[in-house]
Amino acid sequence: MFRRSAFNIIRDPILYLGRCAIFLFCNTIFALVYLRARQYEQDQALNKMWLNIWLIAIPSNMGVVAVYALNDEFKTILRESKNGMVGPLSYVFAKSLLVIPIMFVFAIFALAIPAFAIMDFPIETFGVAIILWACLIFVFECVAECLSVWFDDPILGMLQFMNFWFGSFLFAGFLIPLRDMYWPFELFYYIMPYGYYLRSSMYNFLQDTTWDACDPGTNTESAVCVTPPDGKEVLGGINLVYAIVDNEDTIAKDIGILLAIAFVYKFLYIVGVFYKTTKVASINE
Repeated sequence: MFRRSAFNIIRDPILYLGRCAIFLFCNTIFALVYLRARQYEQDQALNKMWLNIWLIAIPSNMGVVAVYALNDEFKTILRESKNGMVGPLSYVFAKSLLVIPIMFVFAIFALAIPAFAIMDFPIETFGVAIILWACLIFVFECVAECLSVWFDDPILGMLQFMNFWFGSFLFAGFLIPLRDMYWPFELFYYIMPYGYYLRSSMYNFLQDTTWDACDPGTNTESAVCVTPPDGKEVLGGINLVYAIVDNEDTIAKDIGILLAIAFVYKFLYIVGVFYKTTKVASINE
């Protein structure tokens, strides 16, 4: 099953290898659009933040194609399970092992050239940036797996994936801060993944950077203008505009939360696989 799943990944390039190319292309376009933000000038601090958002927002949205492809794949597994050819445990185990390293490949394609070559993000932040990006895209991959199993109609699953993506964007804390949300919308702020990624990735990218000087007394143009012009002070300046960004190190905590969200959907995916295969087996008997 492991060898078969690996062969399917290579044979069908759209699901994984195709997305690598799309991530590279789309993020390169965004990097070129935001090229002015390559300079560490304080009037470009917010543009750096928005570029960071787009570098994950569009790739995570591409997970919608995984819902369709995985739904089709699972229907094949159901037929084979009905005939006693495969078991759900071997399928889930092989699929899960193969997907994890692919998330890091996704991250390298999405960030290496657009963020570090074109936008000149600090190279010493590369390792943590890859881990954070991979963790977030893993959340969306687990959501896609879950929806592909629980919805027999892949179109319905794809629509639900888009709802999750939109909710993640809306409740991430950069469009509307937590303090302005009312219950039960506050709940979505805590269970959606974008905010955790944005907070830690901005800290990772900017904490040790040095910016051009800006005089708060005479500044009339820049939304961020702090002194001394170091990374943590700039993060504090961004925090005044977007409360989700902070100058405190929460990277380990946010990675843990992202993985927890991913494992919830991975668990629902596994439950769905066992439930559907057991149901097919019972009908067959």
